[in-house]
Amino acid sequence: MAQPARLPDLPLDERLVQVALELLAEEGLEALTLRSIARRAGVSHGAPARHFKSLADLLAEVAARGYGLLSEAMVQSDADLPFGASPEERMAVASRAYVDCALANPALFALMFRVDELDVSNASFVRDSRSAFDGLLHHVRMAQAEGWHADSETRRLAGSIWATVHGLATLWARGAYQGPIPDVSLDDALTTTLELVRDDRQGDAR
Repeated sequence: MAQPARLPDLPLDERLVQVALELLAEEGLEALTLRSIARRAGVSHGAPARHFKSLADLLAEVAARGYGLLSEAMVQSDADLPFGASPEERMAVASRAYVDCALANPALFALMFRVDELDVSNASFVRDSRSAFDGLLHHVRMAQAEGWHADSETRRLAGSIWATVHGLATLWARGAYQGPIPDVSLDDALTTTLELVRDDRQGDAR
């Protein structure tokens, strides 16, 4: 039987989120029920309803924490670059930060995109998921300002880059990428992905 979480100093809503994060990392999404979270937190089964209208609402709050981590990772990767770094360099380090964050938090990362399990109207989820995507939009706009797909709609272009990097992160995390391509490192795989983007940029300039 799970022992109550040792988070007595936290407000109940935050304690429930932290417990859900722990359960998610240890046992996966299937372990997350309102009863299991309440039991782990050492509160009654009805206690979560004081702060969250449903399990989907609580899980959306948990997913929002993942988007916060993702945004922090991408912002830090950008801050670590020297002054004057090119948009290509900034997009490259942001992409690596995205993949690293996914690999460091596989269960949380999977939950973040399970919109069928989340209350996507949750205010924290709306705010933090939008903020993470806005970070990518910023990098894409900078690249467009230098001529890369300058006439393309920025949000759709960012979506395509996101899908490409997210696909690599997901395949790598599940070990699926390494099956048919056993002799490639993650750095090599990401470099090749970003080289395709650069080559396309060069093609636009011709």
